[in-house]
Amino acid sequence: MQTKIITIGLSPTWDKTIEVAGIEWGEHKIVSCQRIVPAGKALNISRALARMGIGSIAAGLWGADDWDKMQKAVADLKKFAQIKFTKAIGATRENITVVDTAKKRNIHLRSKSALADAKSLSDLNRNLRTIAGKDSICIFAGAMPGGKLLLGTISLIETAKRKQAKIIVDSSGGEFKKIVSHGGLFVIKPNVEELSELIGRKIENEKEAIADAAKKLLNKTEFVLVSRGENGAMLIGKDLIISTEYCGKKYAVCNTVGCGDYLLAGFVAGLCKTGNLKIALQKAVHTAAMRAFGR
Repeated sequence: MQTKIITIGLSPTWDKTIEVAGIEWGEHKIVSCQRIVPAGKALNISRALARMGIGSIAAGLWGADDWDKMQKAVADLKKFAQIKFTKAIGATRENITVVDTAKKRNIHLRSKSALADAKSLSDLNRNLRTIAGKDSICIFAGAMPGGKLLLGTISLIETAKRKQAKIIVDSSGGEFKKIVSHGGLFVIKPNVEELSELIGRKIENEKEAIADAAKKLLNKTEFVLVSRGENGAMLIGKDLIISTEYCGKKYAVCNTVGCGDYLLAGFVAGLCKTGNLKIALQKAVHTAAMRAFGR
């Protein structure tokens, strides 16, 4: 049976990118280019999978105020991605990236999401029960609501577990740590800084240090996929340590936003196609590199 890939995001966003050829504080400039797309880590993963010709179900929350706008904006994805968001009261947040094309630098401005509440999480849980199953990989990606609402997030993950889905989590902060502590996961995808947060001490971006740290989490997850930026990625499991770097032709880095999402998408794509962890990791690193190069 074909694997059903479900991406689930609780903090979606509109990603607005503004390009300008050189700018300093206090200046007024006409922008060279600007674009806005529906995003968030989960939807980015579905988009990356679609670019590889792989289908997915894009689930999670989306704001009612801009629901119709989102439906039009994702029209190009619908050939490969089924859009099954749960409507939440309010507007989806907007994140802004300003790119200085002359000096090859950028700045990211992020706002908080307010879509998750007791009702929207309950509605999403009900919807998830109808789409998740033992042939599914459920990817929970992006920021997770904290406080009492974290229980609603954990309930979503437990629902997917009861449906015998494999669970992948890509998040950060204290919420990520609490989710991991509940265990029963298939893959978690921290970067080196997030891995440090998970184990409570600073980890250097070195293979041995990363492997030793990741092994401490293998009682909670089958695999730890660690993104290492320009150093590639590592996959650590029981009796398994694989490290891969990008060795192909290098181009100028255009934008690093979303590279981690493309890394995870590449890994899942490679795993579903071949079942080979080494090939999956190679696919992951290549996909992330092409994203960074704008290819």
